[in-house]
Amino acid sequence: MKRFVLILSFFIAACFLMSGQTVSAAEISEDDARPSIAHDTGTEGDKVKYAGNAAVYVNYIGIAFSTTHGVIFPSCNIYVGGSAEYSYNWGYNYTDFAAEGRWFYPRRGKVQGYIGLEAGVSVQLPGIVFDSASGDNVYNTWRTCFFVRPALGMAVNFRKVSLDIGFKCGFSPHVMLYKGGNYYWHPIPAFGIGLWF
Repeated sequence: MKRFVLILSFFIAACFLMSGQTVSAAEISEDDARPSIAHDTGTEGDKVKYAGNAAVYVNYIGIAFSTTHGVIFPSCNIYVGGSAEYSYNWGYNYTDFAAEGRWFYPRRGKVQGYIGLEAGVSVQLPGIVFDSASGDNVYNTWRTCFFVRPALGMAVNFRKVSLDIGFKCGFSPHVMLYKGGNYYWHPIPAFGIGLWF
């Protein structure tokens, strides 16, 4: 009986919250000032605006610091820009330069989800790296290759900035996986947190 009362209570509470949210959404028109990734006040309309981001990402082989700058189209919540990233993975240093795009949904809201994609060039910087197989320090040279990184996350919007919480997964020939007699680009998933301004 206690389980039934508990389940019924949760069901009633969920229905109450959903009905309140529906009424709130109906009372607010699309032109009202609600937060969005564009950080407008509702009076600026659909003007193209500058947007930038700085973030820190952690993956299972290292850490990365990235920044992206570009423009956002408030009418469709599409961001287009360029990114630069420095990463330290397994003792190797990389600098990445890429074109980036993100689509935010819904158009307005305190929290907006996004999907994105980066594609560009990754440069392995020269330096001394410890080789665990031979036990020696090895000097690695410059190496450049193409990479892609899909992203998925959310932005929590405040008046002037937005908190960015997301995941991205890089694919590059810098990290290869040997399986079944062939080499594959090994995925590197990373969790990040940053700010949109």
